[in-house]
Amino acid sequence: MKKRKVLLGLILFIFAMCLYTETSKVYARSVDIYLSTGTQSQDPGKTVTSAGYSPNGDSSVTELNIIPDTLTSPTYDITIKDSGMGSAIKAGTTADVLSPLRWFRGTTTSNSIHIAPRGNTYHDFNPSVMAAPIAAQIGGYLNQLNSYDEAFRNMDMYMLMTKKQRQALKNKNKFAAADSNLVFDPTNTPYENKAIWARPYSTFENVDLKGGPDVSNVAWGSFFGADTELIDLGNGWDAMFGAYVGYNGSHQAYDGIGINQNGATLGLVGMAYKDNYFAGLTANVGSNIADADTLYGNDDFTLLMSGVAAKTGYNWELADGKFIIQPSYSMSYSFINTFDYTNSAGIRVNGDPLHAIQFEPGIKFIGNLSNNWQPYAGVSVVWNVLDKTQFQASDATLPEVSVKPFVKYGIGIRKTFGERLTGFFQTFFTSGGRNGVGLQAGIRWTLGDSSAPRHAYSSGEKKYIAKN
Repeated sequence: MKKRKVLLGLILFIFAMCLYTETSKVYARSVDIYLSTGTQSQDPGKTVTSAGYSPNGDSSVTELNIIPDTLTSPTYDITIKDSGMGSAIKAGTTADVLSPLRWFRGTTTSNSIHIAPRGNTYHDFNPSVMAAPIAAQIGGYLNQLNSYDEAFRNMDMYMLMTKKQRQALKNKNKFAAADSNLVFDPTNTPYENKAIWARPYSTFENVDLKGGPDVSNVAWGSFFGADTELIDLGNGWDAMFGAYVGYNGSHQAYDGIGINQNGATLGLVGMAYKDNYFAGLTANVGSNIADADTLYGNDDFTLLMSGVAAKTGYNWELADGKFIIQPSYSMSYSFINTFDYTNSAGIRVNGDPLHAIQFEPGIKFIGNLSNNWQPYAGVSVVWNVLDKTQFQASDATLPEVSVKPFVKYGIGIRKTFGERLTGFFQTFFTSGGRNGVGLQAGIRWTLGDSSAPRHAYSSGEKKYIAKN
């Protein structure tokens, strides 16, 4: 009998302990929050509650599971209902979630959950929606800067020569000397004739975009063109005109996103010379097709580019032209338009055209060797202004990104082969907003009869200088 009483008392004790534990137990729970409705259900009529706990205890929301089921940027303050028996939510709980548009953050207080976009910097957006502004800056704008360099390349090569050499080219086939010691063409450089040319190039670099990511960029392509003969404009001025077409390809990579671009450029250029001064002007138009490999699939969009650029400079000759110091200055305006598109996550991306202005002062050091080799080295500083992108994705304004200023420096060498062919190879490096290396080679082939007179006002007959 005594044992039965002891056993019964033990059972009652265990039951009481269980009851005590049950009534004081806190039921922790995770709440699903749908961004599209701001509730724990996809039904907007539902309300987030702390249901599912014992009426004799408390239930705290200790985990948030935010479901990114919207393409907009909602902000919610959600009140949590409780049973009146205690706290229904644990304050200080946070959770971040990446939607197809941007990062969202949920934060709890003592009786509510606040959900809003995490911020407005590049790192607060989904990298997929940044494909268009990054493609515009690097595949579009940097390709335009390269096209201006290509347009002025023949002018740069012509001004590697000394003033005497250029005067000899100008006077060749216009004057003949009775004195065999009077020589007007000591270099046989075929830059006074009309010609065709070709120049392949490649670039390997990292571009640290202001307001954006560090982008790996590999670019390649070729430019082809034709130049007129050297034309005498009078008053000591000579001119040459040309047209060019180029193919460009590039690949950008950043934060798991890859962008492939392919396009073409068509342009015109005019170059003018007087003594040791030179100046050039070019205008072109082009287009790129971009394919972005994103977190949600492939996005295709088109870029339209156009622009104008001018360059001028002066040759300061030393040691009778064996060494030349050439300061120069160039500036350009570029227009880059990215056409609106809907990406693979269903977000509409649109933007205003990019209007960018570039200033580039530089200096070049040139050597003129007796065997027709012309080595050179140069450095320039590039500033970009008014070059910030302005894009929108759904109802959000995307961060503005731009190319930081950078320094460009390099070396090259040019060689004349006979009376028709010239060739060059050069490499350049960039530091600052762009960090990398570029390679380029080129040839220029003279057309037509090199013995024909080419003076704009010539009657076709050579003039003779009599021997004293």
